[in-house]
Amino acid sequence: MNLNPAALIELAEKIEQLAQFQDTIEFPASISRIWEAFLRDARNLIEIESAALFTVDENTQEFVLAHAAPGSLKAEFQKEIDAQIEVGTFPVILKRRQPSFTPSLVFRHERSMVMLPLATVKRTLGMVMILTPFQESLVTQENMRLLSVLARQCSLVMENSILYEKLRKDKEALEQANKKILYLSQRDALTGCFNRGYMNDQLPREIRRAVRYRRALSLALCDLDHFKTINDSCGHQCGDWVLKEFVRCLNELIRTDSDWLARYGGEEFLLVLPETALENAVRLAERLRAHIAGTEFGWEGEKIAVTASFGVVGFSAGQLPKALQAEALLKRADDHLYRAKQKGRNRVVSGLFLPEQDS
Repeated sequence: MNLNPAALIELAEKIEQLAQFQDTIEFPASISRIWEAFLRDARNLIEIESAALFTVDENTQEFVLAHAAPGSLKAEFQKEIDAQIEVGTFPVILKRRQPSFTPSLVFRHERSMVMLPLATVKRTLGMVMILTPFQESLVTQENMRLLSVLARQCSLVMENSILYEKLRKDKEALEQANKKILYLSQRDALTGCFNRGYMNDQLPREIRRAVRYRRALSLALCDLDHFKTINDSCGHQCGDWVLKEFVRCLNELIRTDSDWLARYGGEEFLLVLPETALENAVRLAERLRAHIAGTEFGWEGEKIAVTASFGVVGFSAGQLPKALQAEALLKRADDHLYRAKQKGRNRVVSGLFLPEQDS
């Protein structure tokens, strides 16, 4: 290759420009953005009448038309690649991994087709087809080599973007899987409310928060009345359904942004009410009790009488000792629930938590 000094300088400038191909594209780059950058630089090397980009589908490993310039020639370029595959030219050029001139089998009018594989060391990413009025003899070897350099640069950007997108999707899938695992680990499998493990972990935190910031906090322990009778007379499948409907009724009236419900055990549920003084907690418990009693529970054409009893305990801001344990509050709520049962069920019994009572 004998080049005069001016030609050498021009060649060096073109090589430097192509070496900066990746820097001109914001990463991660879309296929559309990569294609636009490729056409911009390729037009400095060869006259382009029209061009098309085919990418490899990762699932089928087939070449799929991604872009055409102009877009009105998409159908013609699809016919071109199909024809090149059929006559055997396509796999030869892919194996060679170099830009190659080949007669067009679809486009006529003395036009040449340059086929430019896009590939890295590990895999083939696609193929560029360029329709040019130039004959092979009119395109310098230097420009063909530069096209090859451009193709490698384009391939690297494509592969990095594909890998980035794959990693992003994998990370997103992993995050979703972790969220699902966390959700399932915290939820009661039957009713969908929080489980005992979540309650044991979260309730002490609610208490510490209330003590630290001198906030009100109330608990309501609720229990389905005569649930064993429902199980015995209607069956456990019916009993499970009643539990799910019971939780649904409770969730209809509580604050979804702060209150939370956990299955304490069997047919007992704990309702935790942050920022809620005792009197407001009692009003809510009464509404819940009336809502349950007024809801028709129908199972296989039969109405089932369902009621619930509530034991509510609460404290006002600043009334709790710093060393308060969750067990003390739960015991007090359980005592009130027991009294509600003793008084005939389907009622609410409540009381303030007084630290000296627990000493």
